Amino acid sequence: MTSSEDPEQRIADLEKQVADARRIADLEAQLAEARGRQSTGPSPGQMSDVFSALRNFQTDVGRPPAPPVDTRLADAPRPVPLRFVLAEVLPFRWWYVFTLFMVAIPPIIVWITSPRLLAPAALAAVILIYGLQFRTARKRLALLRWGRVAQVIGSEISSRATYYGGTTYSNVWLPQAHGWTVTRQLWSGPSTTTVVRYALDGYQGEIKVRGRAYDDGVILADSRHPDRALCVSSFPYDLDRDESGNWIGRLRVRLVVGMVFWVLIVVGWLGGALWISTGSAARMMAEQSVIRLDPGSTFRLSDSGPQTVSCNDGHLVVSGGATPVTVRGHCASLEVTGIDAVVTVDSADVVTLNGIDNHVTYHSGSPKIVSGGIDNTAIRG
Repeated sequence: MTSSEDPEQRIADLEKQVADARRIADLEAQLAEARGRQSTGPSPGQMSDVFSALRNFQTDVGRPPAPPVDTRLADAPRPVPLRFVLAEVLPFRWWYVFTLFMVAIPPIIVWITSPRLLAPAALAAVILIYGLQFRTARKRLALLRWGRVAQVIGSEISSRATYYGGTTYSNVWLPQAHGWTVTRQLWSGPSTTTVVRYALDGYQGEIKVRGRAYDDGVILADSRHPDRALCVSSFPYDLDRDESGNWIGRLRVRLVVGMVFWVLIVVGWLGGALWISTGSAARMMAEQSVIRLDPGSTFRLSDSGPQTVSCNDGHLVVSGGATPVTVRGHCASLEVTGIDAVVTVDSADVVTLNGIDNHVTYHSGSPKIVSGGIDNTAIRG
């Protein structure tokens, strides 16, 4: 056991102090140089790098060493909990919803003119989303089944957004890993990309952690393909292990709510597309637009465009260019005025024709035809 008076230990402590002093001197020199250039307009990135380095150095000096990483995991292949699989199968992502919106709204004129194309397009959009989702989900599930805790041998920030460029967050839920624990809190700040170097069974690789800066999160690497690795903050659910090293993680409330919403969105999306493509939506809208007469009442129809009327033994007057008109049921009387009207009626007691070039077709019965206009016809058909 090495005593406190051991010369070798004393030399090691002095060397560490000298190295720390050199780092401080270098940083102070950079800071002085940046201040000296202030009159000529130093770049914000230079000042930011110097102050960040000073902060990081002070934090490293004052912070106690991180505890050893808990590598306890059951032997691979280990079972993957069903709730984790469901979280991968039912992913709620805002850009997934945005994709469905872009398929539905911008080409809406296509769906109006050719509604039968909507169902294939809606299905293709869902297949595309799940194709992209399963690319990352497959990697996460493989790491849960075959992954081992890799040794982190170093990390460095490769890029950080600034006021002048890059992505900055404002009150966004971003994960950050501390060992196995992942915190997810509202966070505002610049987007940071950290390169983390790791080692597993003699293989050395690196991954990029984006969002918040990497701290000391656990890195899982595939024991079969060590080049496949992720930080635990890349998993949407919280990972934990039982005494035997098998997964017992939980799903957060926000994640469960998102999964439920995604089910409703996909079911509504595909169901709505099928409803429109089969013509059920058009038929329902047409049925809701039917004009229904009270028994024995009189109604004058003058709105232009296709119209459907349920006559119900009433008295109907078609005028003002309302055409074509489909009349369901029986009319006590039907009068057509105006020009170039086209009317189809199931049956009527009396058909009166006024105006010019109007045409009435009745399906049954022998109505009394009263014609007082020019080139008007009433025929059975």
